[in-house]
Amino acid sequence: MARVTKQYEFLNLLKVFENEVRIEVIRLLLQFEWQSLSEIAKKLENKFGWKMTLPGLLKHMIELENTGIVRHESGIYAKKPDARRTIYILQGKERIQRILELLEEKIATALMAGAIFNETSKLARKLEGIGGTPIKKEKQALESLIAKCESDEIQVHLTEEEKKKVKLWKMMIAM
Repeated sequence: MARVTKQYEFLNLLKVFENEVRIEVIRLLLQFEWQSLSEIAKKLENKFGWKMTLPGLLKHMIELENTGIVRHESGIYAKKPDARRTIYILQGKERIQRILELLEEKIATALMAGAIFNETSKLARKLEGIGGTPIKKEKQALESLIAKCESDEIQVHLTEEEKKKVKLWKMMIAM
């Protein structure tokens, strides 16, 4: 039972990163700490053209707070103290930066490897079903996908079974 609860909590924590607005808020706070809600909204609009209402942005901030990524304080700690103004700060800046790097470098690449293999598999099965000589355009597309699968960046994330299939498909198009 404890393991199920831990998995559930992990998935809830991971969901915070499924939203582009929350990821960009985190990136903004990595660059500019001690930001008010209106400053964050203004920066999102200037950088991405996103017009966020303050209540809409507040919902994202609450999500980030609930996962322990962000905390808020009254503005008395700001450069120009103002107790009426709430500011947002990252909790564990280095940890959050490391999490973003892992998500972007490791997890995203591993997920991309699966997607590329899946696309390669579909095209290879399609060409196997055609029989005879595959259409030049489709053969080139398969060669390109196989090359991606064989790249160091992607291959490290493929299973042994998937690597064998890539070799088989490579031999198939060489014929």
